[in-house]
Amino acid sequence: MLYSKKNKLKLKPFFTAKEFLDGKNIYFKLPKTAIIMPSAEMGKFLKGHVKKHYELFSSIDIINNNVSVVHNFSIGAPLCVFIAEQLAELGVENFILIGVAGGIGKELKLHQKVLCTGAFADEGTSRHYVNETLIKPSPCITKALSTLSDYSGYTWTMDAMFRETKQEVNFYEKQGAKTVEMEAAGLFAFAKKRGFKTGGVFVISDLLNSTKWDAIPNRKKSAETLAKLMFDIAKMFA
Repeated sequence: MLYSKKNKLKLKPFFTAKEFLDGKNIYFKLPKTAIIMPSAEMGKFLKGHVKKHYELFSSIDIINNNVSVVHNFSIGAPLCVFIAEQLAELGVENFILIGVAGGIGKELKLHQKVLCTGAFADEGTSRHYVNETLIKPSPCITKALSTLSDYSGYTWTMDAMFRETKQEVNFYEKQGAKTVEMEAAGLFAFAKKRGFKTGGVFVISDLLNSTKWDAIPNRKKSAETLAKLMFDIAKMFA
C-alpha cells in the first residue's frame, strides 16, 4: 500500500531545495527565464555567446541579462524537476522546456517543431506535485512560443522508453497527443505547484506514427534545429 498522493499534496516537504543549496553554499543569482534542454549538449553552438557559466548537476550558461540555458544533463522528469527546484531558488521564474521528442501524429515529419499545449502525466514525478493527469503549461508563454512552431498538441510524458506500446501511442494520439517524451508533465506540475510559468516546444527526432519505429534519426540535424530554437527563444525573452 502506498501513501495517498492526494493527502500528500497538502503536506510540507521534509526539506527544500533552498536548504539543499544552503548546505552546499550555493548562492549565485540567475536570470528570470531559463531554457531547459535535457540531454542536449549545446556547448559548440553557445561558444562566443556565454556571458557567465555555472555547473549545477548540469551546465548553466547565461547568454543575456534575462535568459540562461540549462543543458547537458540526462533525461527524465525526476532529474529535470530536481534541477528546476534549485533553479527556482536561484531566481528563475519562467521555465521553457525544449528538446527532442518522438512524433506520434501521422502528419509529422522529422525535425519539425511542435508546441506543447499540455502533457499527459504517465510518469512518477508529477503526482508528487498535482493531482491532474493532463497538465497544461502557462498560456502566456505558450502563446509566445506558438510563433516558433510548426504544429501544436499535447505530449505523452512517460518514463520507460522501452515500454512504449502501439496501443498506448494510438490511445494518446486519439486524445490529441503529437509527441512522446520524458520531462514535460513533471516540469509543468512543479511549476503549477510552485506558482511559476512554463512552456515547451519539441523537435521531432524519431517517428512512432507508422507500423514501426523510424529508427534512423539525424542527430546532427536535430541538434542544429534545437540550437536555432534556443537562440530564437532567448531573443524573444531577452
